[in-house]
Amino acid sequence: MSEVFKVSYVVRGEEHPGAILNVEERPEVGDKVKLGRRAFEVLEVLELIPPRGNFHFLHVTLQAKPK
Repeated sequence: MSEVFKVSYVVRGEEHPGAILNVEERPEVGDKVKLGRRAFEVLEVLELIPPRGNFHFLHVTLQAKPK
């Protein structure tokens, strides 16, 4: 079984609701993420709790990607 990352995405500096998603690749600082039609850049990645088996629990801070 491959790793699954349960990621809590929070958008800095605006009223965007963010999201909680399961993804197959660990987000890294500088990555681009699409939530709906919007694109964001990853600013910070924090592990919330230690992995449980193949599940990782992460908090990711995003900012709007410049147009």
